[in-house]
Amino acid sequence: MKIPKTSIELPYIEFRFDKKGRLTLFATSDWWGGKNCGFISSDGYEGNTCPPEKLDAYIKAFRARKIKLIEKEILVLERKLDNINSW
Repeated sequence: MKIPKTSIELPYIEFRFDKKGRLTLFATSDWWGGKNCGFISSDGYEGNTCPPEKLDAYIKAFRARKIKLIEKEILVLERKLDNINSW
């Protein structure tokens, strides 16, 4: 993975995952609030921004949060399915 160069004007790295899970990186001046934050775009991208030296840690934290969220969604759907099957 090629890490884009940062500068004074663009000090952060933005990482995005598209709907198919492909990762893209950009240099940016935007900050999305830290390791436990992120964004979801109207185009279906999800990601966050971070300092370049912390990119791996931020991606790991983002994936861990996403996995927890999906596990909770699965649990809710399983409960709904159990309720429907009990009719």
